[in-house]
Amino acid sequence: MVCVRSFPFVFVILLSVGFHGCSSIAAKHDSRFLPGKAGGPLHGQEKAYAYFCTGYFSLLDREWEDAAAYFEKAIQLDHTSGRIFQHLATCYFQLGKNEKSIDYVEQLAKIKPNEFSVHYTLATLYETVGKTRDAIAEYEYARRCKTTKLDHVFLADTFYRLANLYMQEGMMEKGIECYERMFDMKLVSEPVKIYYEIGQKYFEKNDIKKALEYFLKVKEADPNLSFANFYLTLCYDALRDYDNAIKEAKIFLEKEPANWVMHLALSEIYEKTNNESKQSEEIEKITEILEKNIEAGSKNPKEYFLLCQIYRNQRKIEEAIAVVENMKLIPLDKETTRDVHFLLANLYYEGQRLDRAEEALRMTLKLDPDFHEANNFLGYLFIEDNRNLDEAIRLVNKALKAQPQNGAYLDSLGWAYYKKAQEVGKEDYLIMALQKLLEAIQFMEEPDIYEHIGDVHYSLGNWDGAVTFWEKAQALYKKTFGHGVQVMNITRKLEKIKRLLSIEERDSKSIKKRIEGERNVQP
Repeated sequence: MVCVRSFPFVFVILLSVGFHGCSSIAAKHDSRFLPGKAGGPLHGQEKAYAYFCTGYFSLLDREWEDAAAYFEKAIQLDHTSGRIFQHLATCYFQLGKNEKSIDYVEQLAKIKPNEFSVHYTLATLYETVGKTRDAIAEYEYARRCKTTKLDHVFLADTFYRLANLYMQEGMMEKGIECYERMFDMKLVSEPVKIYYEIGQKYFEKNDIKKALEYFLKVKEADPNLSFANFYLTLCYDALRDYDNAIKEAKIFLEKEPANWVMHLALSEIYEKTNNESKQSEEIEKITEILEKNIEAGSKNPKEYFLLCQIYRNQRKIEEAIAVVENMKLIPLDKETTRDVHFLLANLYYEGQRLDRAEEALRMTLKLDPDFHEANNFLGYLFIEDNRNLDEAIRLVNKALKAQPQNGAYLDSLGWAYYKKAQEVGKEDYLIMALQKLLEAIQFMEEPDIYEHIGDVHYSLGNWDGAVTFWEKAQALYKKTFGHGVQVMNITRKLEKIKRLLSIEERDSKSIKKRIEGERNVQP
């Protein structure tokens, strides 16, 4: 199938079909009034002809502004000339003034309501400026116009574009009807590309069963196409048909054994089927491929990020850091550079290299001062280190401005107020801390937040409240793998406060008994 993709080419067709020079306008006039002849002053039609010819020759020289200026003068004198409208549309399109070009093609469509090329051109212009509904209407109008063999390439493109626009608008059945019309009219000889695009559209709309149907048609039409196996793997995976997903993935990898994307998809399938040994094999293959690619000087940031994540999951923090440091040597856009520094900050933090973590976060915020994750992270780093608390509060508040209902950020702010209370000895900060932490727990039920609330209650002298929240934190820590240290710490806190409560209760009983004894001995 041939699909037109160059809009300027459309205007070339409009210029050439049925038009040869300036003879059509000249034919309207007596030769004695034409330019270059002796006689009286030029009248309206003669002036229009003169402006038209001057504009036409400027157009041939690609002097679009001059051509447009002369055609504008011509159209003021002759409002019915379709060719002047055509050339004005062409000039303004070439000048990047699409809306003005559309205006003139719309007027041309009124003059030539049944001409396929006019409506096709108008539809492509609407599509260019994002007027999807108008584009659909014009493509529909164009497909109903009478066409010649010369128009068939453009007719095929009309159905193709119309199908894609319908699918973008979620009207899948209408889109497929357009594709089927292409088959019926024999406008396309190879169906594979069409089946593939339909499958992709259904996949993007998350209609996996319909996507599977069309990707199977692709495979049937050409079993050697590896991308069919790729999408079939994804479809079967989404439908939890893991046996067929694994089968298609293996077929794909026979053709492209170094494709780490498919190895990654296969490792995730093995994870879902609890096949740990096969999952590990795939991760090893991914690691080997990525290490080889990066060693060869890969410029693909995704490869660096993935290898870093693999090392990170394996607790190989120094190896992960080395990968990201190498990544800084390849060309990156500003956003990716920011993400690299933020990832480094996380890795340095996990490796307990807090000075380097701070340095990486400072660089992240230099690249993007409004990056709320980095603002909160740097603020929390200061809070945990009991320094720069005022700056920490400012940073976390900036993060909260971007996401006011983020439980993690509210926890950071509450914990900052708690540390500030310890620093200056003011109970007001403890009240503010408790308020923010209680707000945080409404959005994020995490053991850290419960523990922080318990700490604030303890500092306020509300020991019963401290026990309540610490016990909630303890229960959640025990449910989460890797929190052994936190469980030990909070258990010690609970044992200590329960001893204090026991002593307090014992002393209270002793005092009460003494008072009662004193009352009994009174005369």
